[in-house]
Amino acid sequence: MTLAYTPFIDAMSVHDYWYLLIVPMAFFLAVGYKAVRCPDMKKYPQAVLSFTVQILGLMLLLAIAFTIVIGYVLPMLAPMPV
Repeated sequence: MTLAYTPFIDAMSVHDYWYLLIVPMAFFLAVGYKAVRCPDMKKYPQAVLSFTVQILGLMLLLAIAFTIVIGYVLPMLAPMPV
């Protein structure tokens, strides 16, 4: 089966690990953004790493906030009928 794999035609089975793809996505977004916006290329690697950590941190905070809102706040505002 591995010999028959053709990239860009057959999708990879990463359904169990989809959340790990946020790390390379955040990294490559930071690389592209900082390549345009970084005024000093000597600070480019540090700026990319810093921006990647900021993206991942914000995504984590958003996930926590949405979990709290959906799991605790909304059930208090609109309880399920019994």
